[in-house]
Amino acid sequence: MRAGLLLAILPSAVMGFNLFRPATLAPTKTLDRRDSWGGAVSLGPTKSRITKAVTTIIPGDAPPSQSGDLFLWPGMSNGTGDLVQTTLESWPDNSWCGASSGEWCIRCSLFGSFGQLDGDASPVSGDMAVEILYELQSDGTTWKQTATDVSTGKQLSSFSHASGPYMTGYGTGTECNDGCTGTVAAQTYTDTVITLHEADSSFGDTIATSQGATYSGLSSADNKIWTIKTINIPAMK
Repeated sequence: MRAGLLLAILPSAVMGFNLFRPATLAPTKTLDRRDSWGGAVSLGPTKSRITKAVTTIIPGDAPPSQSGDLFLWPGMSNGTGDLVQTTLESWPDNSWCGASSGEWCIRCSLFGSFGQLDGDASPVSGDMAVEILYELQSDGTTWKQTATDVSTGKQLSSFSHASGPYMTGYGTGTECNDGCTGTVAAQTYTDTVITLHEADSSFGDTIATSQGATYSGLSSADNKIWTIKTINIPAMK
């Protein structure tokens, strides 16, 4: 398949992005031969670099019961270094974040050579619109992740880490591990806006889709700020 995010700009994701998640009260992922991927839409790599990326996801209901671990995430990477990813997670028991059956746990997260680092976690219902913002800070190396409930303005999770300025690709991920129960509802990403450091007129040409995922409204007025109006990721089959 040509999932540009997974194969070109985020090769570490294919290997299991939090294989080395440190032991906490929260669940820990392990790589399994039954690992698989759902649909995806991605952009990159850019000839410039990304300085900000924001999207709003409505995740749909999580599976009412779970046999493995399932993750939804928009990810951003330079292909060889850190993977910035805020994850919506479905585990056999999601009570660790306060979620009920059919709800997700969300936490801002980062994968790198050091393993997996996480922010705080909150429950997310299937119909909740969640804004996920990645923004390079004024020091030029720290990325701040913030997840916010759009309807209330409540912060659901946040995390900051120095990962360097050279993020070149962005896209969605639907990751199924340990023979998981796949998604039972479609996900919708709206008003995705990716800001580049310098204009790149060819950035839009790098867009790629997989496994029935679709997008609409890809545009840029200045080749620096790129917008995708809607991304639709179908339920896994």
